[in-house]
Amino acid sequence: MFLAEVTGTVWATKKVDNLANLRFLVVRPGKLHKKADDEYVIVADVLGAGPGEQVICAYGHAARRAICPENPSSLSIEAAVIGIVDKLDITETSTES
Repeated sequence: MFLAEVTGTVWATKKVDNLANLRFLVVRPGKLHKKADDEYVIVADVLGAGPGEQVICAYGHAARRAICPENPSSLSIEAAVIGIVDKLDITETSTES
């Protein structure tokens, strides 16, 4: 799982049949490394997240299972929104001596 910010929406009028009723968002994952953060991920969204919101996303089987628990292998997705963040509390700790 990863945290991300919704930065946009993907509009695709032609999709494979198993994606016909899904909405797609563009998200920017939170910074995981000390390099420039310029990567975007396209995620399926059934929760109704919007631009500027922080979301929790899942990859692979976990993403497919979250959207279609009865038959996850029937979806052609790799990532999905599985939660919309209301509040995030992070306690910074120093590991330096």
